[in-house]
Amino acid sequence: MSESPTVVRMGVSEARANLTEVIAKVRLLGEQVILTRRDKPQAVLVSHEFYERARTALGES
Repeated sequence: MSESPTVVRMGVSEARANLTEVIAKVRLLGEQVILTRRDKPQAVLVSHEFYERARTALGES
């Protein structure tokens, strides 16, 4: 994935209701999902591959 990933903001309730589809987009398309509650960021959902690269880059592996 050399292109910048698509970043999507999504409410926690919406993500929960569509979890299978959200995970598929994260895993297969490399999307990053900012999970929000009352329009405030709560967490970010990223692929395991991205997570491992980030940990390595931060020297946490």
